Amino acid sequence: MPMNKLLTAIALSLLALPALAEDIPIRTDDAERLAQLDATTGEALRQAFAGATAEEAQTIARALTGEALPAGVALELMPGEWSCRMAKLGGLLPVVIYQPFRCVFRKDGTFEKLTGSQRTIGSAQADGERLLYLGTGFIAGDTPPGYADLPEDIDATASPQRFPEIGVIELTGPDSGRILFPAPHVESRLNILILSR
Repeated sequence: MPMNKLLTAIALSLLALPALAEDIPIRTDDAERLAQLDATTGEALRQAFAGATAEEAQTIARALTGEALPAGVALELMPGEWSCRMAKLGGLLPVVIYQPFRCVFRKDGTFEKLTGSQRTIGSAQADGERLLYLGTGFIAGDTPPGYADLPEDIDATASPQRFPEIGVIELTGPDSGRILFPAPHVESRLNILILSR
């Protein structure tokens, strides 16, 4: 069944990309974060593997295994509920890996982390052959503004805590993927939201 679902998604993606919400301009500092994704990832991985347990190292390696599907295929496969597990690499600590949370991708490309104290809500946006995530990080119980409505100057220590989150969505199959968040505003050098269902 998963192979049939994948083949169907590939065929549909060749016809046309699904409709997403209107493109949102990317903040200048977030564009810089994206441009440094590979360098930031290397730095974060060096810090993480230097201090990771064997189990943490395996979790990180599994999270980064698999080539990203083309954007059109990923968009067809994304909708639905997902288990999402946050791995924070580098920065304050070498590695922190949380227990799984609940997340959802909606058909319009909206993504939301539904559980845990640190939340995010935003949307997928095609950028050539890759998918970007443009969202707002916030604390559970808050009603955050959208990414485009955040103030220009961000104070991640302010209360309520609200900050832009830029990421690259990489689905590796119908039931697996990740969102890479380079140089997030708080705590780490790289966040990997590990997706499974």
